[in-house]
Amino acid sequence: MANDSAKRQMTALRGCGQAERVIYRPAGKPGAPASGTPREITAIVDRGPPEDILHVRAPALRVSVLNDEIDGISAALLDVGTDRIDAAERFGGTRQTRGIQTVLQQDADWLTLLVQ
Repeated sequence: MANDSAKRQMTALRGCGQAERVIYRPAGKPGAPASGTPREITAIVDRGPPEDILHVRAPALRVSVLNDEIDGISAALLDVGTDRIDAAERFGGTRQTRGIQTVLQQDADWLTLLVQ
């Protein structure tokens, strides 16, 4: 679970426009809190050029969230390949549902996910 310092950092990043709201769509695991219920969370979205991932050319997003089952996404509950995130290809654009392809980085406070 992310510590208070990481939570304050995410709040500050959102306040200065460096983070935005996305929708996390967990596939649902038995026994998980609010299993399968989509919810809005704050994320740092890095938008890159289109990449070939799993034989599909599409914009790849690197999405950093708190490693937290309430304020972000819990690494322990994440189901890569099945869970999804609604994020916009361009900042301020219309969100589209995209699959979580892999975990690029994780620690006790943060997860960085490749989303396409």
